[in-house]
Amino acid sequence: MVLFSCLKKDFINYIDKGIISNKVYDAYKNTFNKKTKLNQIKAWANSLPFMKEILKDLPQDVGITIEYNIPLTSKSIDLVISGYNEFKEKNIIIVELKGWEYTRLVPNLDGVVKTKIGNKEKNVLHPAYQVLSYHDLLSNYNINIEKEKINITSVVYLHNYELELDNTLYDKKFRPYYNKVYMFGKNDGLEFKNLVNSIIKYGDNLDIINMIDKSEIRPTKKMLDVLDKMLNSKKEFTLLDDQKIIMEEILKEAKNCYIENVKKVMIIKGGPGTGKSVLAIKALGELLSLGLMGSYVSKNMAPRKVYKEKLVNGDNEVSINELFKSSGHFFRDKDNKYDFLLVDEAHRLQEKSGLHNNIGENQIKEIINAARLSVFFIDEKQIITLKDIGKINNIKYFAKNRNIEIKELELTSQFRCNGSNNYLDFLDNILYNKKNNIKFNFDFKVIDSPLELKELINIKNINNNARLVAGFCWPRQSKTADNQDYHDIKIGDFSMSWNLKHGEQFATRINAINEVGCVYNVQGLEFDYIGVIIGPDLKYENGKIITDYTKRANTEKSLYGLHVLMKENKEYYEMLADTIIRNTYRVLLTRGIKGCYVYAVDKKLQEYLKKIQVKLHL
Repeated sequence: MVLFSCLKKDFINYIDKGIISNKVYDAYKNTFNKKTKLNQIKAWANSLPFMKEILKDLPQDVGITIEYNIPLTSKSIDLVISGYNEFKEKNIIIVELKGWEYTRLVPNLDGVVKTKIGNKEKNVLHPAYQVLSYHDLLSNYNINIEKEKINITSVVYLHNYELELDNTLYDKKFRPYYNKVYMFGKNDGLEFKNLVNSIIKYGDNLDIINMIDKSEIRPTKKMLDVLDKMLNSKKEFTLLDDQKIIMEEILKEAKNCYIENVKKVMIIKGGPGTGKSVLAIKALGELLSLGLMGSYVSKNMAPRKVYKEKLVNGDNEVSINELFKSSGHFFRDKDNKYDFLLVDEAHRLQEKSGLHNNIGENQIKEIINAARLSVFFIDEKQIITLKDIGKINNIKYFAKNRNIEIKELELTSQFRCNGSNNYLDFLDNILYNKKNNIKFNFDFKVIDSPLELKELINIKNINNNARLVAGFCWPRQSKTADNQDYHDIKIGDFSMSWNLKHGEQFATRINAINEVGCVYNVQGLEFDYIGVIIGPDLKYENGKIITDYTKRANTEKSLYGLHVLMKENKEYYEMLADTIIRNTYRVLLTRGIKGCYVYAVDKKLQEYLKKIQVKLHL
């Protein structure tokens, strides 16, 4: 998505008038209907004027794009120059602008340096790695770049950095990155200018960037498509920004724990679509390649089975069961049996294990005991049952009881919902009754009937990657759980079955398009398109969204025992039930990469959502 673009002649004019940052800021407000941080405005004002001299001699109709958002992520390229070379071939130059004045090496972290951001030093990506990752994403997922044979040149411009006096960024450990890009410092403006002039001979009137921006965007390298390669290839998946930094931190801590025979706990926070599962699986492969032993762990069976099926890929002789374990597996394990355990969806951890929740002591405690390094990937807003105890304070409690060091990190980059953090803000505002005037770049529609919703999801199911899901408001009968002809869910003239009970997974089974899934089938997974039926447990009354736990099906166990617990503390457990219902829909509404379509059973809620949809398109 283009935030702001103009011709070179206009760009120079805006620089001369001192209004370039105002132009970009106005475009940001118009696009997202909110303000950005002051330091971002300062970055535009400080860095963009340095491009004037570099671009001065280019044709007037060369395209200049500022803050090009890479589709399916929340990351943006600082500047894109577009035009034609002397052979009339299409070219873009992507530029990462840095106002850094120095960097320091960070021992044991690959592709990471330390520099001053604001008033403090921080670990950041080496700029060559950063721009290379952007280059790879564009070339791998933008159809028009391949179809139209658009050449990409990647540049880092550190306009305040005297590279000739400080060789940190050219340390040999970074050679695989800086050998593939151009890096220019404070005193290299002429060389940068000559490079640009050699690549761009003719202007394009922004045709090339528009070609790129309007291109079909295929999904990111989703886990479901590439897990079989992830465990066998270190470079198969490109990790971006905070993902890469956190990956290196995990590898460093795992090696230290093994060498020094100590224990450590890592807590990795991240909302839906920030790549927690991708990072967990990638870390599994990387750690195994180091000769360390451990497992990917989850409470939810669906993602484990899907991932294993993808890895096995039809080869029955391959066994990977030891790499994927239930969170209830560790109650008998001795201390430090594993070098590492990567706990995905850690918010779903429970106190007891076993079918009847009567085995073991506490899953958090047992996992920490079983591994030298335990890594918990967590989003507390995805707690969806009364039994879920996966909270950060609970993890810290058991770690501190054993005097184990704790490291907390956070994933912020968005890879789902078309890379729109604003869509997540919008959902949080809607579900938790906050402001709801946030705009976003994501295909969200309120559909008039469940039949229309079903038909739309069928149309979108081109690659067996669209699904229909619903809240827990219709009973599921065990005796009909494998009968697709028995329709559990009935709304007027619409009826469908809950997902079948047999072994094949809802996420991958071809005929699952003819069934409705629940949160347990899709949590931790993602689809191109998701259709969500909001049941009568979520309503709109007196100007706000409320929940009604009495509308939950009595066959569903997420609120099992609520009435007994309410006798102990009615107010607390009513609030907890309210949170669980809201969290459930937050999970369902964030499973789509390309789009989410919604129908609400409650008529007032449906009308409310339709009105919001109209406002979003004004």
